[in-house]
Amino acid sequence: MYQTKKLQDRIVEKYGSQMAFSKAIGMDRTTLNKLISEGREWKASNMMKAIELLDIPATEINLYFFTPAVEELQPHGE
Repeated sequence: MYQTKKLQDRIVEKYGSQMAFSKAIGMDRTTLNKLISEGREWKASNMMKAIELLDIPATEINLYFFTPAVEELQPHGE
């Protein structure tokens, strides 16, 4: 799984909502939500379209799509 907070913030910054972005990218809203909320891997073609629509610089692609999610550790006994 991947962290998606930066991607979510960029979508809202550029399109106002995931729904508006899903229309712009031509993807079902539910599919987009699963990609983002579950940190799933994107198909290369969809990722390239998202990069273009969101004006993500090539040097920052990893920050938006490939930053591993970090699980919160619970102390023993909780």
